[in-house]
Amino acid sequence: MRFVKSSGIKIYLSDKDKTLISSFECIENAVLKSNVIAFDIYNDNTLVGFVMLNNFAEDSFFLWDFAIDSNFQNQHYGEQALIELLNILKYDYNAKLITTTYKYGNTHAKYIYEKIGFVEVDAVNECNIHEVNMEIKL
Repeated sequence: MRFVKSSGIKIYLSDKDKTLISSFECIENAVLKSNVIAFDIYNDNTLVGFVMLNNFAEDSFFLWDFAIDSNFQNQHYGEQALIELLNILKYDYNAKLITTTYKYGNTHAKYIYEKIGFVEVDAVNECNIHEVNMEIKL
C-alpha cells in the first residue's frame, strides 16, 4: 500500500457508505487545517481508499475519516491500509496514541478496528449521536 498526501476525497462511495463518514464538504474544509493530515491510499497504482486524521496532541491522532472505495471493499484493503497507516504514524509522526469512533451498527468497522488492536474505551449515546470510542497505543 502506498499513502500519498491528499487535498480531498477522490474515491467512489455508495450512498450508504457516505453516511458512515463526514460529508465531502466537511472533508474538503478540514484538509485545509494545519493540524489535519489526509492521504489517498493506493494499491500499486490504483486508488482504493482515503484517510483523514486530526493531530490533536503532540503524539496523538484522531482517525477522523477512513474509507475504502465501494468498488474495492471486502478485499482486505481496509485492514492492510490501517496496519500500514499505524506504522506511518508511529515511525514518521512519532505517534503514541490513535483514537477513533465508529457508529453503532457499523459492525464491519468494529471488526477491523478490533482485529488490528483497537479497544473500546467508551460510548456516546446522546441525541443524534450514537458512536463507540476506540483507541490503540503504539
